Amino acid sequence: MKKAFVVSFEQLPAFLLGCYGHQWIETPNLDRLASMSVVFDQHFANDLTTRKNSFPWWTGQTIPGTGDSDANESACFVSRLKTRNVKTNLLLETEADTGRTADMRAQEPFFAAFDQVETVTGKNGFEVSEAETPFARLIQTALEQLPDWLAEPEDQLVWIRSEGVPQMPLAPEFYATLYLDEVLDQGDEAESEETIADELPVEPVLTDENLDEFEDELDLAEEEDWEELIRAVVALFQSPEEWAELDDDERRMARAVYAGYVTLLDQWLGRFLDRLLEYAEQQSVLLIVTAARGSSELLGPVRDVENWGLFEETTHVPLLIFDSENEQQGNRRQFLSQPADLPVTLSAWWGIASEELSSGGTDLLAVIADQGEFKEPVLSAASDQAIAIRTSEFYYLKRREEQQPSTAEEALPLQEETAEQLYQKPTDRWDVYEQHSQHPETVAALRELLEEKQTGTTS
Repeated sequence: MKKAFVVSFEQLPAFLLGCYGHQWIETPNLDRLASMSVVFDQHFANDLTTRKNSFPWWTGQTIPGTGDSDANESACFVSRLKTRNVKTNLLLETEADTGRTADMRAQEPFFAAFDQVETVTGKNGFEVSEAETPFARLIQTALEQLPDWLAEPEDQLVWIRSEGVPQMPLAPEFYATLYLDEVLDQGDEAESEETIADELPVEPVLTDENLDEFEDELDLAEEEDWEELIRAVVALFQSPEEWAELDDDERRMARAVYAGYVTLLDQWLGRFLDRLLEYAEQQSVLLIVTAARGSSELLGPVRDVENWGLFEETTHVPLLIFDSENEQQGNRRQFLSQPADLPVTLSAWWGIASEELSSGGTDLLAVIADQGEFKEPVLSAASDQAIAIRTSEFYYLKRREEQQPSTAEEALPLQEETAEQLYQKPTDRWDVYEQHSQHPETVAALRELLEEKQTGTTS
């Protein structure tokens, strides 16, 4: 019998994880999993729309905004698994103060495709015990049920769905302040180059000269009222209209608070990983850890172009695949992958051919096993503001025709008449150096390809 587990996060950026190159934030359990898994370095979310999202890891839809966008149980690949007598379980989390999000409600028809669905509730907050946070409660419930899941004689899919880092990333005190105090103390180590966002192109360090002034502006008491400070920083995530006005120190502090929540997720994932790996020594186990989207643009670099919600920090998400029967441990793949690959990959685990699915994704287990030659895919993406196409060499974005720049946006240098953006890959990781005017032939070719995909005239 085969057991497949998926741990998915609605929001978790790849760039803040050690296994994706970050050297400062503590994610030891994800790093450990990466050392025994195949890591896909170029895994990108492709549907970041808030209206009529295609939810590609349920539907396998590779081109956002095309086809039937109405969520329904029959569109979910899980329905196909059930025809092969695969038992399916879904474990969800909610936050006590917010309840089910609009995103969760939109996915409920897909949730209904599972045989069993259970929702656990937790609470975020500075003074909350970490064991009461939503992901901790989710993992505790999963650990309670894990022996029964693995003891059942049927093949089984268990999907553990977390919200990941919430929109208001207010973690318990230990995690909320885990990196913030180091940010404030960096004035004593100004010569150090390693920071919370050490790979971002613009990330100055607080110095002795401005540290005292910075703390005065925060109006911290002699003993430092951390809770007041944390809440003020967390509030920044709710005010995207103010992000352009933030100084570098405020951005640094926002990243530090966000990073604390990432470490909280990692710590509790480690508890589940410890137990699951024990069973993987005797059973055939597949574990996939991934995310639907990255972080808010607040965590990325300051750019001189209009933000269409499709930059690196938002689209680049982790994908780690552990297969207890595969000897390729610790390998990394540069193959372009996307959430729509998950339905094909999970179905292939139980011998369902891709031809039997409506998904346009790729079987990543076959990629890992080097079964045949795989053409490098071209990934489509969409947000409410733009549509895009990504190849191994370029990333092309086009503003939706109905989108017009706001008054504030028009003030930015490169936005006056720009309805297109182009970035060279993989050199320009952070989508900073906009080059559409330097590569007119490439822009024309990618524009045509994007239009063909949107109209369904090419695969």
